[in-house]
Amino acid sequence: MYANETLKKYRLMMVKKVADMLTRVNDLHVSISNGNRKIGRVMNVSTPAILACKNCSGCAHYCYDIKANFVYINTVLPARAKNLAILTADRERFFREIDEKMNRRKKNKFFRWHVSGDIIDFDYFSRMVENARNHPNFIIWTYTKNYAVVNAYVAENGKDSIPSNFHIMFSEWDGMELVNPYDFPIFTCKLKDGNKNHKPEFFNSLFKCPGNCDICKEHGTGCIGGMDTYADEH
Repeated sequence: MYANETLKKYRLMMVKKVADMLTRVNDLHVSISNGNRKIGRVMNVSTPAILACKNCSGCAHYCYDIKANFVYINTVLPARAKNLAILTADRERFFREIDEKMNRRKKNKFFRWHVSGDIIDFDYFSRMVENARNHPNFIIWTYTKNYAVVNAYVAENGKDSIPSNFHIMFSEWDGMELVNPYDFPIFTCKLKDGNKNHKPEFFNSLFKCPGNCDICKEHGTGCIGGMDTYADEH
C-alpha cells in the first residue's frame, strides 16, 4: 500500500514530465509496447496511472503501475507521459498512430489497451470501439473502472455495437460498487485476507488468471476470451 506522500511524489513527477513532453509534442510519437514478461508478446498502449484514471480513489494506494514508474523512471515514466501529452495535444493523431502500427502487424494480432491508465471519456471510448471495428483480425481487450462511460455508450448504441473481437473487462476493486447492467465480464482480485464484496466460493465460478497472457492467447481463455476472471493478490 502506497502512502499519500508516495502518491503525491508520483503525481508531481508525472505532471512535470507530461508538461515537458507537451513543449515538444509535435516531434513525439505514441509509445506502443510489444509486451513484457507478464502480459507476453502483446501490443499495448498505456497512459499514466491516476492522471488518466477516472474512478481510482479506491485502488490508487494499491496501483501496481506506481512502482514501475519509480523503478523504470527513464523508460516507463516518460513513455506514459509522452502518450498523455500526445493525447492531450492531438487526440486524432494519438489514435491514428495506434491504427497505423496495428496495420503493420503481420502476425500475433493481439492488442491490449491500458496496462496503465483507463478510458477517460465518452469520445475516447468511442474511438476505441472504432479501432476494434477497423481491426477485426485482432483480439483486443481492456480493463476499466470507468463503468459510467461504457454503460452510457451501450445505452446509446446498444451492446451489439461493441465488436465481438473487443473484450471489455469491468475491473472490480473490493469495496467499490460495480455498476454492470449490461453484464460485461469482470476482472477482480482475490485478497489474501478475504473480500468484502464476495465470499470465497464466488471465485470458484471464475477463470483464474495464470499470470501470463501468452497462455490465454493460446487457449482463448481468461480476459482474451472475454471470461469472468480473477487473480490472486500478489
